[in-house]
Parts: sequence; structure tokens; C-alpha cells
Amino acid sequence: MLPYPNDCRKYFACQKGQAFEHQCPENLYWSQMTYRCDYREYSNCKSEEPPKPSNEVKYSPFPGDCSRFYETRILRCEQDYQWSALYQRCVAPQYSSCQDFSAPFPPSISLPPFDTIPTAPTPPSASWTPTETEFLPIDSQSLCKNSVSNAYIPYPEDCHKFIHCGPTATVLTCPGNLYWNPSQLSCSTSNADCQYPQ
Repeated sequence: MLPYPNDCRKYFACQKGQAFEHQCPENLYWSQMTYRCDYREYSNCKSEEPPKPSNEVKYSPFPGDCSRFYETRILRCEQDYQWSALYQRCVAPQYSSCQDFSAPFPPSISLPPFDTIPTAPTPPSASWTPTETEFLPIDSQSLCKNSVSNAYIPYPEDCHKFIHCGPTATVLTCPGNLYWNPSQLSCSTSNADCQYPQ
């Protein structure tokens, strides 16, 4: 999960390589330290206004797949702040370890006008009917309603994930090939407590 640039009330959650914008509930702000929507004093929020949209867009190729490319909006930190890859946000210069490069990265790519870009054929539609073992997306917020505040609970159907039940429910994933261990409240190499086939 990543902070939304210059708007502490929003954040991005990434799923299967796509970023989805989320809004924190009223009076809560995204905290990159706790990875959840939290009270302002715990959020390290420095901005009041949402960012003004930037029209500067860069394009670059997707490695290993010529049918895809990246579209990147160029954003700027507030005055006297620099981007920190470590903290994934704008910070004071002494914390950023940023070096200015003379060449832009990623490189700019010229694309033909939109009307000449070929489109891929429409894939055949597949009918899909949920079976007993397939479920619609899980509503982690409703799962947390039966838990105590700030509890960690297992994520249904995936032993690599767990849910933090804070002011908002946050789905987290164990690093590497680790499994969530609900009895130890931590990620571990053992999947002995896993109730789902892997």
C-alpha cells in the first residue's frame, strides 16, 4: 500500500499489479508508518489540499512484453521536500538519500497519435459461475466487525495474507513464501495452522 501524493485522506492498494485508489473514512488519514487509515496525529500528514492534476505524462516500454507499456504521471514534492524511495513519500532532504540525475528516467518515448494505435482483438467471453469453493471478493471490513480493535485475523482462503482490524480493515501479505500464523500473530515458514489447501 502506498500513500496518495499530497492528499493524506487517500492511499493506493496494489492488487495483481494494479493500483487502486482508496479514501480513508471521515476524520482519518493514511499512515505510511502503520499502513492503515489512522488519526491525524499518527499519520505524519503534511498537506491539507489534494494535488493539482499534472498533465506531464511519460511513457516507457514494459520489459519482456512488447504489447504493454508504462504510463507515468510526473509529480513534484512540496517545496523543500524530496522523494524517498525508502519511505515511499516526500520527506525532508536529510532523510531522502536522493541524487539528482542529469538524464531523465524512465526515458521519454514518442507515440503515434491515438487514432493510429492498433487495438487487440476482443477476447472471447467466458461464462463463469461461482462454485462452492469460489467466492466473490472478501469484505475485510465486515470480517473485522466481530473482532476486537487492532486485532490481527487470518484472511479467508489465503494463508499468506492476514487482516489488521484498525480504524479500517487492512489486508496485509506476509513477505516471501511465509504464512500467517494466527497463534503467534506473525508470519512464519510453517503452514501447519493453515486451514486452506495450498
